[in-house]
Amino acid sequence: MREIDIEQVKKAQKGDKKAFDNLITFYRQVVTDICYKYLRNREDALDMAQEVFYSVYKSIGTFEFKSRFSTWIYRICVNLCINKLDKYKRRKYYETESIDEKKDDGMQINIADEKSLHDKEIEYRETRELIMKQLAHLTDKEQKIFILRDMQGFEYEEISNILNIPLGSIKST
Repeated sequence: MREIDIEQVKKAQKGDKKAFDNLITFYRQVVTDICYKYLRNREDALDMAQEVFYSVYKSIGTFEFKSRFSTWIYRICVNLCINKLDKYKRRKYYETESIDEKKDDGMQINIADEKSLHDKEIEYRETRELIMKQLAHLTDKEQKIFILRDMQGFEYEEISNILNIPLGSIKST
């Protein structure tokens, strides 16, 4: 995982708005991706990403440089997503992506053979659907670890710090 220059964090802590904007720009995509993987709805993920950055803005002064800044921000992100999911569960409500909704991740692929593109799109959707169905069979802890390790590419130590779970428990899951 890439890490932002620590000087940007220090400047943001001192109230430098440009430095904080740089933090948002640097982490925006990863934070939004994590939110989307937890909430499974694009609009909710975008709203949650805003909440994450608002929370980071309010509490950046408490960051003590004892861990990587990315670990700190991802922990905030995961905790807010978990809280949101808990609210959904209490309401017995969970919104998922519509079958008709097209994935728009901003990437444009130029392929001459449209049939090949269509086949790949179908394969991607089927694979994604299968993963999401299987993910539902895991415990909450296993889901969190799977999302961070296998979908986001975090190392075990980072996951341990983000979820505040002992490293041995992460590795054995």
